[in-house]
Amino acid sequence: MFLAPALLLGLLAIGIPLWLHRVARANPTQHQFASLMLLEASETQRTAKRTLRYWLLLITRILLLIALVLAFAGPLLTDRMMPQPNANAQLHAILIDTSLSMQHRGRWERALAEAESVIAELPSSDRVMLLTGSGQRVAVVNPSTPAGNAGAVRASLQGLKPGIERLDYGFAMNTANSWLGSPRPKVVLHLISDMQRSAAPLRFADLQLPAQTQLVMHDVSDGAAGNIYIASAGVLPLDTHSLQATVGSSFTEPQQRDVILRVDDKEVSRKTVALAAATAQPEIVAGEGGTAHEANLSMQPVSQPAHGNSTSFTKVTFNGLNLSAGAHRIEVVLEPGDELPQDDRFFSVIEQADPAALLISRDTEADDTAYFAAAIGALSAPRLKVEQRVANAMDSGGLGKYSLIVISDPSALSNAAARRIHSYVAAGGAALVTLGEGQEKNDPLLGDLHSGEVKNRTGKVGEVAGSHPVLREAADWNRVRFFRQRALQPTTDDQTLIALDDGTPLLMERTLGAGRMLILTVPVDRRWSDIAIHPLFVHFIGAAASYLTQAEATTSNALVGSIVTTGLTAGGGGQIFDPQGRRVLGLAQSTTDRLIPDQAGFYEIRGSEGARWLAVNVDTRESDLTPLPPDFIARWQALRAQEPTSAVASTPTPEVKPESLGPWLLWLAAILLLAETLLANRHLAIRREVPK
Repeated sequence: MFLAPALLLGLLAIGIPLWLHRVARANPTQHQFASLMLLEASETQRTAKRTLRYWLLLITRILLLIALVLAFAGPLLTDRMMPQPNANAQLHAILIDTSLSMQHRGRWERALAEAESVIAELPSSDRVMLLTGSGQRVAVVNPSTPAGNAGAVRASLQGLKPGIERLDYGFAMNTANSWLGSPRPKVVLHLISDMQRSAAPLRFADLQLPAQTQLVMHDVSDGAAGNIYIASAGVLPLDTHSLQATVGSSFTEPQQRDVILRVDDKEVSRKTVALAAATAQPEIVAGEGGTAHEANLSMQPVSQPAHGNSTSFTKVTFNGLNLSAGAHRIEVVLEPGDELPQDDRFFSVIEQADPAALLISRDTEADDTAYFAAAIGALSAPRLKVEQRVANAMDSGGLGKYSLIVISDPSALSNAAARRIHSYVAAGGAALVTLGEGQEKNDPLLGDLHSGEVKNRTGKVGEVAGSHPVLREAADWNRVRFFRQRALQPTTDDQTLIALDDGTPLLMERTLGAGRMLILTVPVDRRWSDIAIHPLFVHFIGAAASYLTQAEATTSNALVGSIVTTGLTAGGGGQIFDPQGRRVLGLAQSTTDRLIPDQAGFYEIRGSEGARWLAVNVDTRESDLTPLPPDFIARWQALRAQEPTSAVASTPTPEVKPESLGPWLLWLAAILLLAETLLANRHLAIRREVPK
């Protein structure tokens, strides 16, 4: 089939190179003779031997002409010649669970063998793609490939390894449309996993599969397996010199482990702990004290469910933990390790510092400065050392040593100082801000908090969020009188804690990165209100300082795969190092304020405000190896059958259009033309016959 079959007459031009390569005749050599008078006249006949020369050049020219003629004639590759897609072909998506629990006792090896078995049984007309899932992502390892050419998929299997993040089945199913691609044929989704119970989503509806998708589960677990892990470790709320670690065990038999406490890479205490069986109610056993060089240790086994599973927990308390001022890296380790050693360690950071508060004001002699200094200095819990600084002297000096920053008038700050305080709070700091009289509508510290005009209006408190830790004395706020107020439009991220009787926000809380900020919308000025002369003011400052400084201590811990705010900005810069001491980001990326840690251990974040540690742990939900119950799996499979009929309609086979071979023949003609030129220059030289 041709687009222009009449042009095939051009093949007659093949005779041209045959004529050019015609027979070469040799001219006879003439010799002198005495006389022809005695010879009888006769007719002279001459013959010449004709031979074809330069065979390779001739063939090249003939092929060149054929390629040119066919290229302009336009031969078509019809549907009879082209392979037709199978209307019943399916896409087999192999999703392999690479979460932490897959590292337990041969599960990963069984997963790879199961994937190999699935690929080997696929019809050659089907297609296959390989994916991995863990954390908040599903990665496409190999895109859709014909099953007959699945060698690359098999090779990719050998390079896969399980990670240390958690897999959420709901997240994987919800994002299936994005990684399966569109359009696509009917899909068979092969989920190769240990079918961990803790991987189930909070909402069962999140497990809904996309249309035209069949789920095939490949369970590579060995049933319910026992595991021992550290569920948590941290300082007790009412005793900062005691650290408590919680050890979980899902074994059905009693176990014994050594619990080791390390502070800044040095072993401080070691104790042998008896762990109760998961199915038994353990008795309360008094702990034994440590040796002279150890901290005192007490144990109190308890039993409670974890994710619906019967898991026993043993609480271990280290007393007499006397730490010097500064940040300390705390590590609790179980020995000997088990078949899932990644959860046998727990990392934590404890900030042991002499708390100090920085009071920033427009004038150190102003009344509001005296009110704040007196209220903060009167605190006993927490006891804060107050340092005062004028707003226009804030362009230099670090802020990392302060537990709390109090700003009486943000409008007095320069843009550079406001940005530095913003970075300090975003990195996990705490700030108490009161808006001054000259507050601008937008500044680098308060951002898009829109401030309107000031009105002389007498009002009282209308609504108080009494459940908030700062507002335990909610009734006393009704006695405060306000003489002036400012119209405000808070952002969607601001939480209004106190509102005036006309709805104007009086006290707001804002979460800024990893830190918190309380914003009082009126100045501490007798012309605005009489809050400064009420006993409530001292109670409010104390409650706010206690709440904000405690919030700071919770920002030094994170989970693998979570988003962590680093507090690094383009202006300040900084560096981030992983637990192995390697730089996490390049210099051009080190100003990002977000970090997604992929290792368990201590990350070091160095910024303009100094260095701080971040403790990263694995998600303890991965330590619960209880499999999904059979009824849950049956409900999951039945969820696919509820798809509407219109959603599962067969996908029409796409029409295959004939493809022209003309462009390819033109490329072939160009190559032949180049070859003909080279051969012609070599062979077609002028030759003269020479007498023999």
